[in-house]
Amino acid sequence: MSALFALTASVFSTADTATPTADILSMVLSLIMVLVLIIVLAFFVKKLNPNLANSDEFKVIRSLPLGSRERLMVVEIDNAQHLLGVTPHSINYLHKLETPLSEKELPELAKRFGQLLNSQHKQNKKN
Repeated sequence: MSALFALTASVFSTADTATPTADILSMVLSLIMVLVLIIVLAFFVKKLNPNLANSDEFKVIRSLPLGSRERLMVVEIDNAQHLLGVTPHSINYLHKLETPLSEKELPELAKRFGQLLNSQHKQNKKN
């Protein structure tokens, strides 16, 4: 019984040595690490841009951001490429391209991610 008492006394005495300042500092540093991780992952997702919505009839060939929400897009529909201006409120047809642009090659990681998502999507359709 005295061994149990000594063990609980040692546990509670070490718990009292931790200061509230150290606990708050640890919590703040953990929060900062999580926020940095979220920002880094968002940056990589934006840079990779796997173009998962492409199909055989409609492909996004290139996309150029002009502002925070505006962009120029080259899309291919029925083997013809068109330049579009895209804003949050409208999509404007700008020009039909005479010489087609080549489709931008995706990084290997984005290709594998797209294949993984497509296989998951097909499995969900079966169910």
